[in-house]
Amino acid sequence: MKRKISVLMAVLLLALLTLTGCRGARPLPEGMEEEAVGEAAREIVALLVDGNYQEVADSFRPEVKEEYSVTADTVKAMMDTVSEAGGYVKTTRTLVVGGDSKKFTEPYAATAVYCEHQSKDVIYEISFDADLKVIGLQVKQK
Repeated sequence: MKRKISVLMAVLLLALLTLTGCRGARPLPEGMEEEAVGEAAREIVALLVDGNYQEVADSFRPEVKEEYSVTADTVKAMMDTVSEAGGYVKTTRTLVVGGDSKKFTEPYAATAVYCEHQSKDVIYEISFDADLKVIGLQVKQK
């Protein structure tokens, strides 16, 4: 289990460095619509707060999922890091921008879903490829 958590943390760190290491906010890539990307992000958040970790793992782009060993257990371990925030209350806002990174050469969308939980606020950062497959995921307390 410790190995899985270490792998998950490595995935999250890589996702953070790769996908949020942007050179500034960019417009969404051609063919991606803000509302569709925002809705996809809110759907991932709903799966996370409902404990549907396998569905979240399955929503990853296959090669990303395989390369970083993303499983229901690793997603659960990530959510355990924000467990002291308490239960989900509501989404307060969703931000959607285009991503730009030297390490990821394809266009992608980066989202931040701000949520109120019982004890603390949580930010869910999710990046999507043009097919709305998850390519990056990070969850953190404010």
